[in-house]
Amino acid sequence: MASRAHIGLALLITGIAASGGACTCSKGSAPAQADASGATDPDAARSVVAGGDASDGGGLSAPIAAVRVEQGEVVVAGLDVAARAIRVQRISAKDEVLAERTVFEGAGWTSESELKMMPAGAGVVLVWRGLRAKKPARQALVLGADLAPVGEPADVAAASCATRDALWYTDGKRIHSRPWAASATRTTLPGDKEGAVLVCGAHRAFGLLDEDDGTSLISWGGADGGAGAVTLASLFKESEFGEDEQRERSEYTVGDDVGVVRLSVGGAVSLREVHAGAAGPLRRLKTIIPRDDDVVAVDACPRAVVIVFTEDVGEACPKGDGAAANVSTRVKALRVDRTTFEESVVELSPGMCGREVGPFFTGALGDAVSVAWVERLPVAGMSRAPIAGLAHRSVPAGGPAGELARIEQPADALVDAGCDGARCYAVALARRAGMDAMVPGLARVLRY
Repeated sequence: MASRAHIGLALLITGIAASGGACTCSKGSAPAQADASGATDPDAARSVVAGGDASDGGGLSAPIAAVRVEQGEVVVAGLDVAARAIRVQRISAKDEVLAERTVFEGAGWTSESELKMMPAGAGVVLVWRGLRAKKPARQALVLGADLAPVGEPADVAAASCATRDALWYTDGKRIHSRPWAASATRTTLPGDKEGAVLVCGAHRAFGLLDEDDGTSLISWGGADGGAGAVTLASLFKESEFGEDEQRERSEYTVGDDVGVVRLSVGGAVSLREVHAGAAGPLRRLKTIIPRDDDVVAVDACPRAVVIVFTEDVGEACPKGDGAAANVSTRVKALRVDRTTFEESVVELSPGMCGREVGPFFTGALGDAVSVAWVERLPVAGMSRAPIAGLAHRSVPAGGPAGELARIEQPADALVDAGCDGARCYAVALARRAGMDAMVPGLARVLRY
């Protein structure tokens, strides 16, 4: 199964912006019981009777996070301002709330607040960055299939990802593993190396290390989720590229294979994959991505690598209707066969005047890669949600791309929830009828 890539800090900031960039304040959610200190009582967490409609659950405010779990169900989490906690809901394939619970009692919003969710066996692992008891915190909590906490919250560092067996995170000098069914471990990075960028495959975690003359890759883990054997491979040496310096780097995984794409300042694209700990040959692609174009996502399926990039085409929009109407972005994909390394460029969207795009969501659908993106309205306010909906298109290993489709869904936030091989999922934070951004919203699952 391919793992979607995260394209640097700029895309992370864009993702926060697509979540509204701020907390939506609470007017209507009933708070959980609180003790004399004002902290939410964890025993006050409630479970919803199976069969309730998603609109029956408690309200959510940004930031939100979501992940697909078994049988087409989705788990979504968001800030509950009134309860001073994070509210988590498990939503069925029929949009029924199967369970609901509040966790991370004492949670509070800051301008840097962030939620991240990943599968954890039959449950999920939820990472909260924000306030707890009025102090900055970044913590992870494992929840079972019934959303009941499994153990206590654990402090984690900024870089984290999850395999099928464990949560992995780094404090800069050490790699920590918290398996779902074994004891936690930690491994010191070899030599004087530090600051690894983490990427997770099916059972192994990978760390990319920036060195004086290039990039190396280190890996850990196995089916038991433990640290396992450590392997180290050299990926890129900057001397191989002369004076054409690295502009950015992106990673992807397919099972426990990992690939790294290097984009140079001049627009040259290079690719190297690592199979079973051994680095393959360096592939220098023929396609040039112009300096003014932005790489926004990289992912892969078993047969192809897909590099998604955008081009500003706002100049073609009608003039005289204000700056908002003059926004338009063309979306393209560079498709590379993983066996022959033949390449082709596919246009995914010619652009739509008056809509900004991003962030982008990707995932494997058999021998194709699904590419989806949030479409935002340049001008929005309290009376109008900033997000118009989600556009999506599939890129097969060969042949024409699937039809461009749009899901119109006004929202204050829209996040990826992953793919299951047959379809992909996203969750929108929609406003209640007749309400504005100050009232907690409702989770709407989008399936495509």
